[in-house]
Amino acid sequence: MVAPAKAKAQTKAKAESLEDVYQRLHDLLSRYAPPFKICAGEIRAKKDLHLKTPEAVAIPGSYGGKPVNVAMASIILQKGYVGFYYMPMYMNAPLKKKLSPALMKLLKGKTCFYVKKLDAELIAAIEDALNLGAKDFKARGWL
Repeated sequence: MVAPAKAKAQTKAKAESLEDVYQRLHDLLSRYAPPFKICAGEIRAKKDLHLKTPEAVAIPGSYGGKPVNVAMASIILQKGYVGFYYMPMYMNAPLKKKLSPALMKLLKGKTCFYVKKLDAELIAAIEDALNLGAKDFKARGWL
């Protein structure tokens, strides 16, 4: 059985490491503005960052035809992981095949990756995904 003080220290260390993961991903995503617009503070009581199109885009059949700033990628600091949300994969299914196996093993659901630790390989995989997403958005005429 873990002593309460030790358990509290382990929880604090885990939270700090997730904070570090969030900050490293924050720094990585921030390098893509411009051309993307950075938005933060959209999720109540959570740290978040979103890379969005600089201008509102109308997507037929989505959002009732209303133009919106479409997110390319987002990060949200959750309790047990940092969520990396990657929307190009949702809008362009073949893009999924181009993503690194190291990144794909973290996929939970359609577009959310649970990131708990970062290493050089995973950072490179996320950067490659961001580059692919930027190219996809540019090809659509959104950048």
